[in-house]
Amino acid sequence: MPSALIPLADGVEEMEAVILIDTLRRAEWSVVSAAVQQKTVHASRGVVLVADAMWDDISPDEFDILIIPGGAEGTATLSGTPSVLDAIRMFRDQDKLLAAICAGPLVLQAAGVLDDARITCHPGVSDQLDCARSDERVVMDKGILSSQAPGTALEFALAIIEAVQGPQAARNIEPALVLPVSG
Repeated sequence: MPSALIPLADGVEEMEAVILIDTLRRAEWSVVSAAVQQKTVHASRGVVLVADAMWDDISPDEFDILIIPGGAEGTATLSGTPSVLDAIRMFRDQDKLLAAICAGPLVLQAAGVLDDARITCHPGVSDQLDCARSDERVVMDKGILSSQAPGTALEFALAIIEAVQGPQAARNIEPALVLPVSG
């Protein structure tokens, strides 16, 4: 069973965090949301989330994929958290999958792992990225999956499942979500 680590900070985009956690758990993944400040996270639109664990109490190297949700305030906090940046660099060094949505690629940039990867992100932060940018909804390039915004979160979650387990695994959960079954 694949395992995913999702760091959370106050100001996280709640739709992205919750859709990612929920969809990956529906695919029977082990998913841990880990708060970097306090276990109760106040998301960008006032929704209160309770993280599964505290960031300092987990071992990032035990996970298969690290996923950074968006939200301006949340990504600013994650970008300024040295242990999160260290974990991102460790994932990159070990050729483990990294993923980020919305403003999340800014955290990957702060960790110095974007290199010459092509990334998509929220249009409002695109000009802050130093790497090649795309207007596509979801992009996979050089071991980094990226996506644009809350409206692409479900598509992004399914792309993550497909990248790790193949297209059939993603299609298997589509009927329960009442999505059109893809080819």
